[in-house]
Parts: sequence; C-alpha cells; structure tokens
Amino acid sequence: MANKMVNKSRAPTLGVVAISYNEERDLKGFIDHLLPWIDEIVIIDDGSSDRTAEIATTGAPKVNFIGSPRNDGEFFSHQRNKGIAASTCDWLLHMDIDERVTPELANEIITAVRDERKDAYRYRRLNYFLHRPMHGGGWQDWNLVHLAKRNILRFSGMYHEECIVDTPPERIGQLKEKMWHLNDESYKERMEKSFLYCQEQAAILTENGAKIRWWHLLLMPLTEFFVKLVKKRGYKDGTLGLLFALHSACAMFRACALVWDEQNRLNRSEIENQLRKMWTHTDNDFKQ
Repeated sequence: MANKMVNKSRAPTLGVVAISYNEERDLKGFIDHLLPWIDEIVIIDDGSSDRTAEIATTGAPKVNFIGSPRNDGEFFSHQRNKGIAASTCDWLLHMDIDERVTPELANEIITAVRDERKDAYRYRRLNYFLHRPMHGGGWQDWNLVHLAKRNILRFSGMYHEECIVDTPPERIGQLKEKMWHLNDESYKERMEKSFLYCQEQAAILTENGAKIRWWHLLLMPLTEFFVKLVKKRGYKDGTLGLLFALHSACAMFRACALVWDEQNRLNRSEIENQLRKMWTHTDNDFKQ
C-alpha cells in the first residue's frame, strides 16, 4: 500500500522529442537550455553530414541521439513519431532544434504536467524572422498541442505537421507563456526552406481539386499578400512585415505554378518528334 502511494505521488517524467538535419549551429544551445530541467531528450536525425551527431553525443547522458534517415515517402511527421516511440517519459514536449524555452515557460510546463485533469496543452510561439520578433503577419496564430502525454499524440502531414490528439477537448489545456522560435539564419535560408513548403502547398491544392487557371496565378498571390499584410496585421512589423508578405505571395505563386505545370505539362518527346519530322522533310536539301 505504501509503494502505491509513493508511485501515485511521483512527479511525471518530462522529455523532449526533436528532429534534426545538419543542426550544428543551433544544437548546443538547444541541448544546454533543456538539460537542467528535462529528464530525456530524444533526437531523430535525418542523416546529418555536419557535426550534429558529435555535438549531440558528447557529454550529455540525457540525450538519446538516433540516426534514422527518412525513407522514400516519409516526411517530418514520420520522424517525430519515431521519437515518440523511442521515448520513455510520461510527458513529451515536441520541439524544433531552433526553438527555445524561456524560464517562465519551463516553470509553467513543470506545473502543468502535474495537473491530473489534463492530458495535453497548447502553447503559442514568439516567432523570429531574420532575428527579429514578429507580432503580425500570421506568425501569431500558431497555437498547437505540442506538449502531451506520450501515448496520446501522433503527427501526420508533410513538412508542416498536423497534431492528432487522442483525448477529449476538455482535457487539453492552454499555456500562457510563449516558446521562442528563432527560425532562419538569413533570408537565403528562408528561400531554401520555401521550396519544400511550396511543394506541400501545391499538394494541398491538388488534393482539394483546384484547377489552376491564368487568373489564379495573379489573384491567389495577391490575396496571400493582402491577408499577411493587412488581415493578419503584418504592417505592425514595418519593413519586416512587408518583406514577409511579399515572400508569402511569391511562395503562393510558386505553388500555383507547380500545380499549373502538372495540369498542363507537355511531353518533351512531342517536341523532339516535331523536330524530327522537320528534319525528315528537309533531309534531301542537305544531301546535295
């Protein structure tokens, strides 16, 4: 009976799950700020070629670094689910390597996971764009369940994962403090990531049965620009908000262009056949 009482009063263990790929710039800061208060850090690596593995496995016994490159057809959601399977903790906080927990958020999380009335929590991010905090443009809308008991949360989707939570809504709480998301080192890095995100947006358009016409190539990017700058109040961030709204509009154009190309693509062999016929008709002219 005494043992049962001790187990019941035991504070739940708390782990972090993250996925990585060439994270040598951010990884040390990520690990160092978690070690004082987290029981376990599970990192699923997608085949990094830099010092990621060395940094993760040096002097940090709490870190479980697992090399597991994605197979064909696997996305980031599959990597996160691998991390859940590898963890042993009661509660898991799902993070990106470029995210940071403030002391205020850490204290709120430690208290929250002891509340037996809750199985999961949403929290918001303070997103940084080009090393500056963003207060508009849609960045402020992120509010997802990334803190939950290990056995109730799974991920699906391509590059922007969807959270699947197996618990009633009333058992999902809301944290007040925000996670810092440091995002990209430079605009060049943002452009490189954007190529992946455009493919995801194109896949969504295709799944929804969108038929891209010429006017969509104009109207959808313009709408995206208006939404980010005006409706989502990107103007609050000044030049940075304008830059992001333009970037989002360009990304929407590229997604639409990808879908238009898929729906209207011409076979290159047809062009080769046309040229071959032209040469066949004029062949005698070159045999004189």
